[in-house]
Amino acid sequence: MVNPHHILAKKTPAADKKKVVVQYFDAIGPRYDLADTFMSFGLHFFWRRAALKYLPIKTGYRILDLCGGAGEFARRIAGTGTRGMSVVCDLSRSMLAAGKSNSAEKPCENPIQWVQSDAEQLGFAEKSFDAVIVGYGIRNLSDVTLGLREIHRVLIPGGKLVIMEFSIPRSRWIRILYHWYSFGVMPGFGRLITGEDAPFIYLAESIRKFPSPKKVQEVIASAGFIRVTCQPLSNGLVTVYSAIKQETARTKK
Repeated sequence: MVNPHHILAKKTPAADKKKVVVQYFDAIGPRYDLADTFMSFGLHFFWRRAALKYLPIKTGYRILDLCGGAGEFARRIAGTGTRGMSVVCDLSRSMLAAGKSNSAEKPCENPIQWVQSDAEQLGFAEKSFDAVIVGYGIRNLSDVTLGLREIHRVLIPGGKLVIMEFSIPRSRWIRILYHWYSFGVMPGFGRLITGEDAPFIYLAESIRKFPSPKKVQEVIASAGFIRVTCQPLSNGLVTVYSAIKQETARTKK
């Protein structure tokens, strides 16, 4: 079994985390969606549908799929039939290329823009988006608070933030099974599908090093958001967070 602290402790000090994470996702980008489907046993389809229920998709929407990778959320949004625009933003060029390729094979009526950018230094103007959705990406940031402040900056007043992130199961017995699967099975499974195992060891470790849902709510609130909620899915394997950027007095008028 892989040492649970090997990757993060020895290969990803805080200063180098961003670079290493990008290298991991660049390596598995072309087959990431396939790996996600098989290793979650298809549950990720349910999780994404559940997360999208928290996202307001109105005519003329401008939605940022941040840390969006291959743009799974953006493609789902673009396929709702509601007129608007989605922007996929990710630091991994390989993931974005895979998303563009998939979208070209199954084009949607609504446009999807693809932007390579750092979530902690977004190249968008203030108040550019009506909503931001982040799938499995917030824990990969070097500075989560900085990333949340950037999200807050690019949202319009009253804009919605939705975060879907892995977490630790609530049930003791499911946790035991989850730990065994994460470190004993998933790296080998990932290597079989993508040719790489280090990204999946990192995945398992980063989930365990990420704060609890309660703490994450506090961090989101500290970045200036209000009405912060969290909803566990599948016994807490995944948690969906939602929050609002507070409207100013002038905006309310």
